[in-house]
Amino acid sequence: MKKILSIFILLAITSTTMGQETVFEEARTIYKRESTYGLIIHTRGWGINYRYGQYTSGFTRKTYEGELVGMKHPKEINSFSSIFDNSNGYKYGKLNSLIILRASTGIQNTFISKQSVRGIAIGYVLNIGLSLGYAKPVYLEVVHEDEITGILGSTIEKYDPNKHQQSDIIGKASMFRGFFGGKIYPGVLVKAGLNFESAKQASKINAIEVGGTLDIYFQKIPIMANNLNSPLFYNLYVAISFGSKKTE
Repeated sequence: MKKILSIFILLAITSTTMGQETVFEEARTIYKRESTYGLIIHTRGWGINYRYGQYTSGFTRKTYEGELVGMKHPKEINSFSSIFDNSNGYKYGKLNSLIILRASTGIQNTFISKQSVRGIAIGYVLNIGLSLGYAKPVYLEVVHEDEITGILGSTIEKYDPNKHQQSDIIGKASMFRGFFGGKIYPGVLVKAGLNFESAKQASKINAIEVGGTLDIYFQKIPIMANNLNSPLFYNLYVAISFGSKKTE
């Protein structure tokens, strides 16, 4: 994951050398709002986001942002059944899959304009907001012996570390199994990043953003069946976004 982030950061820096002469040829336009959508890759997973901005000056906007991301535990390790060759992989010891819905507001300020760096606008992003974590129980396909016939089969069960040994597990069940049987964990978030915007047309937005997020919950979220769970999730991210600016 760190290698992937390094590649995207390198692309962001490399793109600053590309000429965007259209930017210099267009007359300066005063925009009132903008909106972008995109893909996020972070150190514990990936997700999608949407950002809406209202200009308060030529280089500053107040932003409203929504994100939906998956969050992995750093101790997750892929495991496979040693008995069944065609079994699905699973994460042994994983109790819940964590999905996070973020809603935040903040500012985005452009401190280097496109006219200054050959068509690349560079700005910073600062956000605070709410973070809702949804912990969905993990279901596994496990070995089951018929009490009457003694024939071995399989059944889908919610993972229980006190009941299921690694030798009993065939593989993971569908990710949608037990989707509505999870628990919500409320929290807050802080986000900071650098935004590199390089669209050729002034009314369009093509941007790469790099930064970090910190999700803080009011209790530990039980992702793994051990004492290594935490109420804090700090991540580095790269976001690729596209959108447009409006004058009205």
